[in-house]
Amino acid sequence: MIASDGITGTSVRPAWPDLPDQARACVEAFAGHPVARADTQTGGFSSGLATRLTFTDGTRMFVKGIAADHVLYPRYGEEAAINQALPATVPVPRLLRSWEAGGWLLMAFADVDGRHPDTAMGSPDTDRALALLDALPAAVTPSPITGAPGFVDAVGEEFLGWKLLGDAAIELDSWSTRHLDRLAVTERAWHSDADGTTLLHADLRPDNTILSADGDVVIDWAYLHQGAAWVDPAMFLPHLIRAGHTPAQAEAAMATVTAFSQAPAAAITSFAIALTGYWERNSRYPGPPGVPYLRSYQAEMAAVGRQWIQHRTGWA
Repeated sequence: MIASDGITGTSVRPAWPDLPDQARACVEAFAGHPVARADTQTGGFSSGLATRLTFTDGTRMFVKGIAADHVLYPRYGEEAAINQALPATVPVPRLLRSWEAGGWLLMAFADVDGRHPDTAMGSPDTDRALALLDALPAAVTPSPITGAPGFVDAVGEEFLGWKLLGDAAIELDSWSTRHLDRLAVTERAWHSDADGTTLLHADLRPDNTILSADGDVVIDWAYLHQGAAWVDPAMFLPHLIRAGHTPAQAEAAMATVTAFSQAPAAAITSFAIALTGYWERNSRYPGPPGVPYLRSYQAEMAAVGRQWIQHRTGWA
C-alpha cells in the first residue's frame, strides 16, 4: 500500500529500525518471516511510522504505528477501531491486525499495489478517482459503525476560522480583509444541511486514494464521523483546483458525483468558506514536531479555497 495523508516528503517519520526490538519482533512473528526490506513512506502530515514491509518469503504488508506516549496515540487508536469495524464491502485496504508491543500501537494492513491518482486537467485518473467518490456512499450509508458522532458536532467549532481570525485581529490578505465580516457570518450556514447517516472519511484527498488493478481504495480512514454524503466530495474538490483545474472546471468534474450534485448550493458555498477559514487560521500556528511542511500546505490550501469562494460568490 502506498501510504500518505499529505504530499510526498512532508513528514519526518521513524524508520523500521527505530522501533523497539519487541515491536519489530511481533510484526515478524505475525508475518511468519523476517523483514527483508522496509520502505518508509515520507508523505502525510503525521510523524508516526508508515512503512511498506517486504518479508523474506516475498510477501508484503503495510504497517502504521505510533508510540504510546505520542500526542497522536488516541487518533491512531481510533483509526484501528474504525478499520476493524469496516465491513468487506467498503473499498479500503483490509486491516489484518492491530496490537500494542514494545510501547507502540501498530496496525498491519494488506498491501495494495497501486498509485495515487494524477488529478491534473486531462488526466483519466480524475474521472476514476471521482467514480470512487461517487460509489463510496453506497458502501457506508447507513453508517456501518453505530454511534458515530455527527460531523457538525465533532468539527463545527473547528470550522470557525474567519470569526477567530477577526476576533484576534490577524493581518490577512486584502481580499479576505475586505470580506471578513461576510465570511465570518456565512461560515456556519452549512451546518443545517450536513446531518446524515453516511460514515464520512472526513479527510478525502487524492493522496488518500489509491488506484489499483485489484480495485481502487480509500486509505487513512482515521475519523469517526457521520453526516451528509456531500461532505467528502466537497472536501476533495479544492484538491482538483490545487492540481490545476479552475474552480469552474473542478465543479464541472465533481458534478459527476451524485452526492455533490444533489447538495444544496448554499451549503456548498458555506462549507467552502468554512473549510478555507480552517486552513487560513491553522496555517498561522507553529508547526508540530516532525511535520515541517504542514503549515505551508495549509496556507497553500487557503489560497486555493479563496479561489473557490470567489468563484461561487462573485465577491471581488
